[in-house]
Amino acid sequence: MSTNARNLDIVIFGATGFTGKRCLPLIDKFSKRLQLTWGVAGRSERKLKEFLDQCGQEIGTSLANIPVIVADVQDQKTLNEMARKARIIINCCGPYSFFGEPVVKACVEEGTHHVDISGEAYYMEAMQLKYHSQAQEKGVYIISACGFDSIPADLGVVFLQKKFNGTLNSAITILDVWEEGEPTPGSTLNFGTWESAVYELGYAGKLRAVRRQLFPNKLPSYAPKLKAKTAPHKNDLVEGWVLPFMGSDQAVIQRSQRLFYEKDSKRPVQAETYFTVKSFMGVLTMSLMGMIFWIFAQFQCGRNLLLKYPEKFSFGFFSRVPPTDEKIEKVRFSTTLYGEGWKDMIPDRNNEYSTPPNKAIAAKVKGKHPGYGATCASLVLAAITVITETDKMPPSGGVYPPGYAFARTSLIEQLDQNEVHFQVLFEKDLS
Repeated sequence: MSTNARNLDIVIFGATGFTGKRCLPLIDKFSKRLQLTWGVAGRSERKLKEFLDQCGQEIGTSLANIPVIVADVQDQKTLNEMARKARIIINCCGPYSFFGEPVVKACVEEGTHHVDISGEAYYMEAMQLKYHSQAQEKGVYIISACGFDSIPADLGVVFLQKKFNGTLNSAITILDVWEEGEPTPGSTLNFGTWESAVYELGYAGKLRAVRRQLFPNKLPSYAPKLKAKTAPHKNDLVEGWVLPFMGSDQAVIQRSQRLFYEKDSKRPVQAETYFTVKSFMGVLTMSLMGMIFWIFAQFQCGRNLLLKYPEKFSFGFFSRVPPTDEKIEKVRFSTTLYGEGWKDMIPDRNNEYSTPPNKAIAAKVKGKHPGYGATCASLVLAAITVITETDKMPPSGGVYPPGYAFARTSLIEQLDQNEVHFQVLFEKDLS
């Protein structure tokens, strides 16, 4: 990709949004360290300049000379002009199923890398189906799920594979989110995440159609097969009850593992994703919320109600009013991973073992608020990694999930030094 005509390394699109605002101090910090140039983009030049002034005062440095670009998702020409000025676009404008494709299109046409924090499976897989070949031709990387969905889970499995000396057969991930100290009033996550989840269910039929085209061949089914646990259950690695996690983590992990199998001839790791609820009453509450959410999301009138009253339908977990700074500072998360496999390494991806797994490993990915602390650090560092470690990315451009895209880079190490920490808990002999 030629960058001679580009005067900026990074442009953050949607800089005045809730996630964009929290990314700016990190972009300023890392760009100074690495001598990178950056700018902001959005619909309102006035709001962008006002925000840069406000942010500069908060972090103690002048941002008056940061370039401001006016771009609107409803105006493709402005998006192309924006993309033409940068090496990579950090896209913070969701829901991506509605607003993501025009930005991806502009980036592919202008030869510009692109990262976002989408947790919307339909959007991510539709972009892979539609733009992967074009992105390869242009040598650009289009990488979604670079936030809480799904860096901890997808890169967590990659971390587990790297630390497992042998052949990893299966892995489970268990998410836990909690608030330190006394509970703080207000929602835990902002409205955008809820909005994306509502529309994601509405796209279920379209997603199946995309997958039939994108993945015409099934991955091999290796024994022993990892069975999903659909009922609430206990796990010795975490406190409370464990339930299936219905987010996009599993789909993202599967995309990465498919690529490892197809491109690198590696045996794919089977994965199941879960989350924890501390009490059985919480299990009942979450089950009721999930059932109501699923029913209402099937119909347009139901989706309208879910979007109008997120606090009521989520029992206060989501709200149109963003979480307070106090709340954000107190919320923590961890993703616990447990994997099983064999001590020996199979040289052929299609070979089978005739003995049960004889080795286990557990790890943990943890950090500050999943929606803001972890997400913003992951997004900014992912963008920087694309343009500073291009030689360690997949051999050609394309539309990729983060696990496969960043497997050979130093992103895990960079995250571990900042907001998202990776650690091995134990390795155990099962023989």
